[in-house]
Amino acid sequence: MSIEKIIKQRLSSKLIIIYRTISSKIKLLFLKKKIGKNSYIDATVNVLGWSHVSIGDNTLIGEQSWFNVNGREDDFNHIKIGDYCYIGRRNLLSSSRELIIKDFVMTNNECKFLGSNHIFKNPMLPYITTGTTNNDIQKIGANTWIGAGTIVLGAITIGHGSIIGAGSVVTKNIPPFSIAVGNPCKVIKRYDFDKEEWIKMNNFNTNMEKKMPLENEYIKELKSNSEKIEMPLMAATSKYGDLY
Repeated sequence: MSIEKIIKQRLSSKLIIIYRTISSKIKLLFLKKKIGKNSYIDATVNVLGWSHVSIGDNTLIGEQSWFNVNGREDDFNHIKIGDYCYIGRRNLLSSSRELIIKDFVMTNNECKFLGSNHIFKNPMLPYITTGTTNNDIQKIGANTWIGAGTIVLGAITIGHGSIIGAGSVVTKNIPPFSIAVGNPCKVIKRYDFDKEEWIKMNNFNTNMEKKMPLENEYIKELKSNSEKIEMPLMAATSKYGDLY
């Protein structure tokens, strides 16, 4: 490759970075009332219903993610994302009544949060015309780690402090401080606060739940244990190119 072509490619890459950076800043400028400080939303993120979305401080929304707000009501945020969240690349968030993602949630690439469903009561009607369900609440608890390719379906709560294995399909509630995997997703371990370790379900009893902090207490503890967090911007976007 000639030096001239290399220079042209590098200039082109820089122009793309400048364009995407300006696009992101313009988007944030118009939506700053509902987006916290130091949050990053990639320019490739597509949102249907921006006025019904709120995002906390220091949160990253990865490139090519899509937010779809169903059943939009005036002056109501149907999608709520907390502080210090990392939403990976190509995530899909489709809300019903509410899709709530609490502080410190981390999702990998290709995760799908499907709170709403198409109405299929009458198969004699085209499903594309029948509308969507708008009454359910889907909640992802604080400091939850969602593995790549996970699908969360319907009115589901994933408890705080939990880990969901890659490729899981979550169709039932997951209690706090759980490790759950599979299709359908099943809890295989929970955290023992006395032993300070994850233990298998056959060694766990419900009395151990008494030692688990409530979510608000847990969030306070997380913030006190992490004074400064360097959010992984390079993982959320390809605009800076490769690392060598």
